Amino acid sequence: MGSGAQIDLLIDRADRCINICEIKFSRTEFSISKQYAVELANKSNVFRERTNTRKAVFITLITTYGVKQNACYTNQEENNLTMECLFM
Repeated sequence: MGSGAQIDLLIDRADRCINICEIKFSRTEFSISKQYAVELANKSNVFRERTNTRKAVFITLITTYGVKQNACYTNQEENNLTMECLFM
C-alpha cells in the first residue's frame, strides 16, 4: 500500500477548486521548514493521485498569527489565513 496523507480540512468549491487546509497553532508566525514543505507537496500529490480530481488544488494554511515569509513559504503555500478571519 502506498503512502497516505492526513488532511485537516478539505473545501471542495463550486468553482472547480479544492482547498487542502492545514491548520497550525503557533504562539508566533508559523515557519515552514524544508521537511514540512515536502510534507505539503506530498499531501497535494497524494490527494490528486487518490481522487483523480481534475479540479485545481490549492494548499491553504490557517494559522494563529500568519506564516513567516521564507524560501519554503513561497514554494508551497498558496493561501494563508489567520485566526482573525475565522472570527470576523
